[in-house]
Amino acid sequence: MAIYGAQRWTSELHVRKRSQSNEVKVRVLHHDRNDTYGYSAGGATIDILTDDALLTIFLLYKEVHPSDLSWWEPLVHVCRRWRHLIFASPLHLNLTLVCSFRKRARTSLDIWPPFPIAIHVPKAPSNIFNFVAALKHPDRISDIRLNSLTRIGVMVFVNMMRYPFSALTHLSLGSIDDDELVLPDGFLGGSAPSLRTLLLEGIAFPALPNLLLSTTQLVTLRISSSSTIGYISPGVLATCLVSLPNLKQVNIEFTLSDPDQLSPPLPTRAVLPSLLSFHFKGFTQYLEDLLAQLDAPRLRTVSATFCDHVVHIPQILRFSNYAERHSGRAVVKFEFKKALIKFILSNGFELAVTCTELLGQVSSMALVCRELSPLVSRVERLDLRCVRYLLQLTPPFMNLGDWLELFQPFIAVKNLYLCKNLWPKLAPALQDLSGARVVEVLPELCTLFLEEPRGRAMGFIEPFITARRLSGHPVAVQQCIASDFMLILLPCASGA
Repeated sequence: MAIYGAQRWTSELHVRKRSQSNEVKVRVLHHDRNDTYGYSAGGATIDILTDDALLTIFLLYKEVHPSDLSWWEPLVHVCRRWRHLIFASPLHLNLTLVCSFRKRARTSLDIWPPFPIAIHVPKAPSNIFNFVAALKHPDRISDIRLNSLTRIGVMVFVNMMRYPFSALTHLSLGSIDDDELVLPDGFLGGSAPSLRTLLLEGIAFPALPNLLLSTTQLVTLRISSSSTIGYISPGVLATCLVSLPNLKQVNIEFTLSDPDQLSPPLPTRAVLPSLLSFHFKGFTQYLEDLLAQLDAPRLRTVSATFCDHVVHIPQILRFSNYAERHSGRAVVKFEFKKALIKFILSNGFELAVTCTELLGQVSSMALVCRELSPLVSRVERLDLRCVRYLLQLTPPFMNLGDWLELFQPFIAVKNLYLCKNLWPKLAPALQDLSGARVVEVLPELCTLFLEEPRGRAMGFIEPFITARRLSGHPVAVQQCIASDFMLILLPCASGA
């Protein structure tokens, strides 16, 4: 459907609704602000669209601009009818008045109707007092995003937020100071009943557990703290999470621990009925103590980044409900400052474990794989990747014995992919396998995918291929180009 203006136009809506594969395009002239219905083109005018049709178009336009809360402002200037229709449907269209560093808050509050207010400050503002006028309307503020707070910013903003903000649904605070900023105990009056998203990045909030007890509508929670001031013990955090029945996403980052803050665990393991995504960064024992108190039957994604040496992690395996997962794919990747393993199972479940220890990356990952052996033993495709820089670290990175130890628990792998940076260096480890040992490592291996092998380098892998053939467990070699989702096979393949 297309409706065009006469000779020039000033506003265009171009919306595609993918679910129904239909496209709506509206162009409207704006030559007379006193005209109620718009412009004609060949006898057809904009008023042939019903109010419901226009509202549908507006909603579709809003859907394709989800991050722009001011999407409606240009539209109300098109004509009186559009202005009246939009202003008459503030709840249906979810109209929000945005106060940012580009707009004077007081001016915006004066010229627009009393819509809910969003304060968005992605970078440190030159004039923080510009937003003071908006903070004087706590009953209207629904969205606050201050991602570049300084100590002065905390003094101005936070001190005006010592009372409840009853309409607040989204709160995101981030610090750019070297020293972690601290929120006072009376922040938000200790209550935020409408809050659905809470993100604290580099912000310590000692009274957070008390606030969370009031946020029963919370869906997304992210806490990142690097000081003992913002530390919350596993027992206290578990108690908070259990009180949030609608919680779907959790991201916890505590890079310092405080052993003096101890709390008794929950008497019985509690269930998080809505949780779909769980992410953690910190120390192994903290995560183990936290997960020992929780169950999440609907969980789809788990990731853990450990800042210490991994020794024993049975709870992350139990928390992932591994017994219900089917065989799938695992990717082991070695980068400059971390090594990770990511499981992508056939039912869509994902589990990622990352180690940030700089030394002994391969041996550390081998230990992680042993700890996760009930899950590792079901993997049928294994991808190994690494950055080129790490190949220069010999030892400890290229300790061949560590690589064989890494392969040991992958007893069901049928397809092994080696990136072009890695496989020529890894071939000597496979060459050392002989006799019965050649099938002790990767016993079910059927196909070895080598990324872009060149010339004589192929000869490095021949002893392993020959030994497997003689053992009665042949392995085919396939040249390929890899991506994150698939292997693109090259026409020149060799096998045995």
